[in-house]
Amino acid sequence: MEIKIISTPTLKNWLDVKTSALATMGLNVIHPPDDQWKKMILLSEHSPIRNLQYIWEWKDIPYFVSVHISRHKIGIEHFVKSQRNDRQSNYDRNKAPQDSPVTHRCVANAQAIINISKRRLCYLASKETREIWQIFINELSLYEPLLASLCVPNCVYRNGLCCEPKSCGYNKTEDFDIRVNKYVNLFL
Repeated sequence: MEIKIISTPTLKNWLDVKTSALATMGLNVIHPPDDQWKKMILLSEHSPIRNLQYIWEWKDIPYFVSVHISRHKIGIEHFVKSQRNDRQSNYDRNKAPQDSPVTHRCVANAQAIINISKRRLCYLASKETREIWQIFINELSLYEPLLASLCVPNCVYRNGLCCEPKSCGYNKTEDFDIRVNKYVNLFL
């Protein structure tokens, strides 16, 4: 499996986000967004962050993991290599196992990445899907460390509350306490 971040927001994209945010208050941009302003808007999860677009691609991820990621629709588009027999000759689609490798390219906004992380980093998500999503977050952290630090499982996001029908119990572990404290400190 290989992952590649293809594009992240430019300074102009961030300026557009700040302009949109200030427009809601009838204000104009005087200074370009600095790191403190970017942190504030990402932490608040206000609507302008939906204008921050990211593109990445996984190569050779298991088909079933691609299906799990594809379930997310709001703020993200998926482009998955076809398994149709008339489009590829590596295997017979009708007999292909669920772990047949596919290429999966995504175009998503910052809010979608935060939202998907809540579900796909959850310990009740498939281990393989959780690992693939974590690999993406690790790679994203090289470009957007603050956004990556906001990508946490739902129980961390909700400060210990689990919204699953049956909890995995992670929210009662020492590792959880460390992680939630780190997450909460982002807001201080």
